[in-house]
Amino acid sequence: METELNGNAVRYPQLVGLADEAVQQAINDAVVEQGKIAQRMVTLSLLKDGGAGLQVTYEAFLGGGVFSTVLSAKGVMENGRTGQEYAAMSFHLATGQPVTLDELFTDPDAAVSRMEDVLLSTYLDELSSYLENSDLTPLPRESFNLDADGITFYYPYRQFALLSGYCGAAQFCYDELAGELRTDTDALPAKLGAITPPRAQDEIRQLIEQTVSQGALPHISARLGDGMADLIGRYRLLRTPDQYPGGRYFQLEAPSFRQVLVLSDALSGGWDNSRVEGLLSYRANLFGLQCGVTSSGAWHAILGEPDSSVAFDEALAYDYGLIPGTADYYSFGERQLLLYAGEDGVLYAVRLT
Repeated sequence: METELNGNAVRYPQLVGLADEAVQQAINDAVVEQGKIAQRMVTLSLLKDGGAGLQVTYEAFLGGGVFSTVLSAKGVMENGRTGQEYAAMSFHLATGQPVTLDELFTDPDAAVSRMEDVLLSTYLDELSSYLENSDLTPLPRESFNLDADGITFYYPYRQFALLSGYCGAAQFCYDELAGELRTDTDALPAKLGAITPPRAQDEIRQLIEQTVSQGALPHISARLGDGMADLIGRYRLLRTPDQYPGGRYFQLEAPSFRQVLVLSDALSGGWDNSRVEGLLSYRANLFGLQCGVTSSGAWHAILGEPDSSVAFDEALAYDYGLIPGTADYYSFGERQLLLYAGEDGVLYAVRLT
């Protein structure tokens, strides 16, 4: 549904075509209520030309017997002040009942504790200088949405917020949570496609070659060749891009870019003409080659010996946003894949150029 007025807009999802009309109506009513649509429509009608505006947008996912959505309201709130607010929710299409964490995890408390530990050990350092409010814990257990890649938690502004004015959010891919997810065949993770069966080495290599050749890495919504200006407009720039030899690192604000850097050229022609020249992920999972888990011996067995291998000392590693270790380079057509191991021999980062 969409209502526009003088450049402002309220957009929100409504289901159509469900066999059970009562369930459909219950879900649609819940979206309207939890998304504060009535209040947003009143605000929209009262906005004055030239003043602060209002944009209500949404993302939605339908799959695995679940409807999941998150609404974002940015601009004038119902109290008359400017701000930003998320409303995230997920429902079973068969019953209209909300999805709960105990349907996803064998031990929700343990899963939440592990996710909080990950955020405190990685995300806080990444964001610390760009936060208005910085309480990453407790994780907002009732405020999440699901999609094909994973689960995203959305925080209230007073707990976790960025200097951009947006509330904070934290995304976890299903493969990051594999040890916590329920694995019974009739459980929700299986229905969502979150449980990946073991793959043969040949299949892993083929999937890597296919994906890398397309200029992509799994779970990252940017590809080589994408326009930087478009990405910044969609996912928001967290901070001024850092330099590295030959280019710039972009840190985007959207939760799916946690521990992911987007590489561009040196910006000599400005952002408008710059395109994505590389992707660097510290939490990648290349079809089983997983950061923090996989050893260099394991990927050598799958991909063979690298085209070249370079040791990075502390100074060189710092220039490229890495730790001391070894870079293994593999070529797939015009693309180059770097698998980087720390001194412990475990995959630390994946870079595609």
